[in-house]
Amino acid sequence: MLIKNLDLWPYTTIRIGGKALYFCEPKDLEELKYAIFFALDKSLPIFILGRGSNTIFGDFEGLVISMRKFEGFGVKREGDLFHITAQAGVLLSKLVSFSLKEGLEGFYRLVGFPATVGGAIAMNAGAFGYEMSEHLKEVVFLDWEGKLQRARKEELSFSYRSSPFPDLGFVLAGTFAAPKAKRDIVEEYKVIREKRASKQPLNLPTCGSTFKNPPGHFAGRLLEEVGMKGYRVGDVAFSEKHANFLVNLGRGTYQDVVKIIQEAKRRVFESFGISLEEEVRLIESGCAYGRKVQ
Repeated sequence: MLIKNLDLWPYTTIRIGGKALYFCEPKDLEELKYAIFFALDKSLPIFILGRGSNTIFGDFEGLVISMRKFEGFGVKREGDLFHITAQAGVLLSKLVSFSLKEGLEGFYRLVGFPATVGGAIAMNAGAFGYEMSEHLKEVVFLDWEGKLQRARKEELSFSYRSSPFPDLGFVLAGTFAAPKAKRDIVEEYKVIREKRASKQPLNLPTCGSTFKNPPGHFAGRLLEEVGMKGYRVGDVAFSEKHANFLVNLGRGTYQDVVKIIQEAKRRVFESFGISLEEEVRLIESGCAYGRKVQ
């Protein structure tokens, strides 16, 4: 079940990555618990991986746990309200397709996000005025002691691109209560899909938005104004379509990524006095988006 020294680049959408000391893809709760306790026993950092859409790896001296095999999906309907429970490994596109088919509010605005439900909850993914937490009712998660927990949204703290996970533990599933829209959402969905296609580099490996939008500003606009649109280091560049999207032009490396991000932050700070904060997660050595070595 545990694989040593695995190449991580196939597990990210930007197709950049070093090696993981250990990697596993548990198929059930018992295998997940085993992996966690294995890492804790060896004092290894743990990284929790969804689809890798906002993650870029260097070499990771710990355990990467992929949640892709947690794929359960269920729906209960009460009148015009749909209670949807999706496990962490369910592709967000499945939730979007279902909501579009049933004419539900909210999820259709996340069309094109190459994410899993677990990852989208953990980062509180959002676009076009909608966030994952909006219709979220409950999260089932595994805490760092290996105990199954259940919490209502009101008991959790969500904010812009932020959630209490993975600090609290592994997201296993989320339950949403999505109402029927009181209008036809198909046209709006098509407009959003076309905007994504015209403004985002969907033809190249990308990690999505590189930086969070600072209060009162758009990161892409700031980056464009300081000349980062199309700027290239090695085989990594900021897209010609959207200055806040990094793309892999062929053989991009983690070192290329670090250099270009540092240059972008330097230029924006020197020009505007604004410190950009990464939305993409840069994972290397002993750092972790999960459990760190104490």
